[in-house]
Amino acid sequence: MDAIGFLAIFILASGFGHGLILRWAIRVFPSVARHQRRAVIVIGLLILATPIARLFARTDASAVSSSLLAAGMIEVMIVLVAAIPMFLLGAAASVVPSAPPHVEAKAKDEPIVGRREAIERVGGIAMLGVSGAALGWGMARGRHAFEIEEVVVKVVGLPRALDGYTIAQVSDLHVGLFVGERELREGLSRLAEIKPDLVVATGDLVDIDPHFAPLMARALGSLKARDGVAAILGNHDYYTGARKVLAALRAAGVNTLVNSGIHLRKGDGCGFALLGVDDLSAEHSGGEGPSLDTAMAMVPPDAPRILLAHQPRFFRDAKGLVALQLSGHTHGGQINPGFRPADFFMEFVSGRYEAAGSTLWVNRGFGVAGPPSRVGAAPEVTKIVLVSA
Repeated sequence: MDAIGFLAIFILASGFGHGLILRWAIRVFPSVARHQRRAVIVIGLLILATPIARLFARTDASAVSSSLLAAGMIEVMIVLVAAIPMFLLGAAASVVPSAPPHVEAKAKDEPIVGRREAIERVGGIAMLGVSGAALGWGMARGRHAFEIEEVVVKVVGLPRALDGYTIAQVSDLHVGLFVGERELREGLSRLAEIKPDLVVATGDLVDIDPHFAPLMARALGSLKARDGVAAILGNHDYYTGARKVLAALRAAGVNTLVNSGIHLRKGDGCGFALLGVDDLSAEHSGGEGPSLDTAMAMVPPDAPRILLAHQPRFFRDAKGLVALQLSGHTHGGQINPGFRPADFFMEFVSGRYEAAGSTLWVNRGFGVAGPPSRVGAAPEVTKIVLVSA
């Protein structure tokens, strides 16, 4: 999906959520019902406010523009998170009798607020309050609460000399308006606890503004690991401009893998192969698209293979051909209001998956896409420990 497609879906989702909220407000607040036309205009302006703020932020990446954009995105998410339960509450409240027949309005044009409306009013306000509190916490605290996830992976053919080899994975940095130097310091400082042999970054390194590519690349290039830092591209890197992202990474000394592979630790037995494929969206943005065969042809056929692929669904093609695939892309759902909506339309969301003798690990991501908030999906740095099988 390109940036225009994402914007179209965002506007449609915002319109849907705000429409449900408006219907609720008209039902339970007499003043809104009396001024319905004005309310529709206000809702229309709210729907357009975030896309307009995004345009301003792209030309003026200041604290003011980013704050306005953050406020707009959080408002939309509060509406979306609260709208569905409010709709269900309204359906449930419809079986409750409204005002008794003998109760009359004080004026002909003044609606009666009875039991049904009172239930919807109180319940709706409560849901908006809970949604706002959760997303506010996710913005102020949740997106900064980095966690280290440790996973041990048995690799057939891994030399005994490499038992305990440690890879630190970061993914979906989305360096931009909402992920800057502060967030990079907070998250990347956790790598010192891991003391990795290798650092990998599995795509979506920049959000959509190429001006942030050097900041991202310097941050990755400064990381210390015995075998250096390797990175691949994600769909947002193509929205940003793949050439600019690649140039920044290479200038910072980061090993970039686009349908390519390198043979690491050759002196320790046969070592292992580190492969990286292009993003699945690349062909629609002027890129090559993923080719695992091309990457595998660059390394010895008997070396165990570790694959970096931004989107976890590439595991459908890679399983049985690699020992381990490291991915990101999903953010673990990012906003999980008591359940994980991503489970309804994604096969791989976060954590560990096994198939055909291969392991997939999906990192929850480092930064944010869309609203600068994380609820029920803490930002992650992964510590992968390889052991010989």
